[in-house]
Amino acid sequence: MTKADHIAYWVNAADQNWQEVGTMFTAGIYVPCLFWAHLTIEKLAKALWVKDNIGDTPPFTHNIARLLADTQLLLTPAQATFVQQLNTFQLEGRYESYTANLRQQATKVFTQTVLQDVTDLRQCLLNQLP
Repeated sequence: MTKADHIAYWVNAADQNWQEVGTMFTAGIYVPCLFWAHLTIEKLAKALWVKDNIGDTPPFTHNIARLLADTQLLLTPAQATFVQQLNTFQLEGRYESYTANLRQQATKVFTQTVLQDVTDLRQCLLNQLP
């Protein structure tokens, strides 16, 4: 596979996850929706990592901040803070012991606000990709 193929793989996977986010939000399934929103951005960060690095295999991590730190993308302070918030959704979405806190927080309004920020960050990352 070429570098472009690897990038396309991650972008396509992110697009599929993003479609799932919309379906879950519409169904009122907010905790998994936030988890999949994290996955969307994580996979776009991996695509950007592949673009900006010599290798074609990004680090085996779910930490978006760590992935983006190894790219040429300069996050605004607000984006950097938001990325840290997204990182909590992957942890809280994976492990039931963390989910109780998120279930209380993940109202429709909260999730909708997060998804607007994900939409903006998603577009920012897509703008960096070929």
